[in-house]
Amino acid sequence: MKKRKLSENKLDVLKELANIGVGNAITSLSKMLNEEKVEMDVPVATLALLQDIPDLLGGAELPVAGIYIESHGDISLTIIFVLSLESASNLVSTLLPGSRGEFDEMGLSALIEVGNILTSSYLNALSFMTNLQLLPSPPEIAVDMSGAIISTVMAEAYIVDDEVVLLRTFLNSRESHIAGHILIIPDRGALDKIFTLLGIR
Repeated sequence: MKKRKLSENKLDVLKELANIGVGNAITSLSKMLNEEKVEMDVPVATLALLQDIPDLLGGAELPVAGIYIESHGDISLTIIFVLSLESASNLVSTLLPGSRGEFDEMGLSALIEVGNILTSSYLNALSFMTNLQLLPSPPEIAVDMSGAIISTVMAEAYIVDDEVVLLRTFLNSRESHIAGHILIIPDRGALDKIFTLLGIR
């Protein structure tokens, strides 16, 4: 399958989704960090093939942490927040002062909470823009090679579409600089339905 080339209007819609999601996430993350100032660079939105995602994340064998939710309702999709183990460890250290950034029970719980904030923020932004009813599942986390995580999520969510919205994002606070990716994996036809509801063809 070849990647579709989206029109400028459709790319603008994906970027606007990213902007709204960032705005929602910053407020929640600032509270989580005791009102510490949090900045998120506006991510660049692109459309990629699912089979190319592990390479775009740095390689199929790169160890990463992935926090993901599934959403059902008017459309079905999966949203994953993926970050390198170094970024994940830095994030745990920021959230749990005095810790060594380890992926123990508390560390994983902290990562899940941040991932839940980010993925839910993008889901809420999508619902706001389209008026679609989107019902998220509880977040789950996996620490493994990027290729293995993508394969696991695909199998569990019964993903059949080959297109993924890829958002590159940076999270900056006083103590840390976190680089990650948000992957929005729509079920077959969901992306076209979103564009149609927004009046973009």
